[in-house]
Amino acid sequence: MDLAEQGELIGKLLLSAFCGALIGWQRDRLQYVAGLRTMALVAIGASLFTGVNDALGVDRVASNIVTGIGFLGAGIIFRDGATVRGITTAATIWSVAAIGVAIGAELYLLALVATPLVFVILEMRPLSEYLSGQRPRMPLPNVLRRKSTSRDEEDEGTERQDG
Repeated sequence: MDLAEQGELIGKLLLSAFCGALIGWQRDRLQYVAGLRTMALVAIGASLFTGVNDALGVDRVASNIVTGIGFLGAGIIFRDGATVRGITTAATIWSVAAIGVAIGAELYLLALVATPLVFVILEMRPLSEYLSGQRPRMPLPNVLRRKSTSRDEEDEGTERQDG
């Protein structure tokens, strides 16, 4: 592998680090275990394996990455009573590895579309919880609430009697 090819691989690693770190930042912000550093490392590793694989002309490295990441993800998933935790984090690691493979295989546009797509899906947790009934309807922000009038305040202070 000459210096120009190695320079190209370094560019792939930097792009992988950026994509993985962006997704990992979202996980860090919500205080999940696998965050920015983990996701950036997974993307870099997958990209490096794929890039070296291409340079050496060897096949099947991508399928081995999928298997290895599967083991890494399985170590993150655990059961807590009736609840299973870590599935989304494991799926995130799997997706970040795929982004790294895409960059290593020079599928840059695919990786640059997949990165914000994964990010947006991870940000959809409140919507998912709301739709499944796990999260109550969020109150309106103060600026959208109707201002109370003196009549409303009077009504709140008196009890209504039917009679």
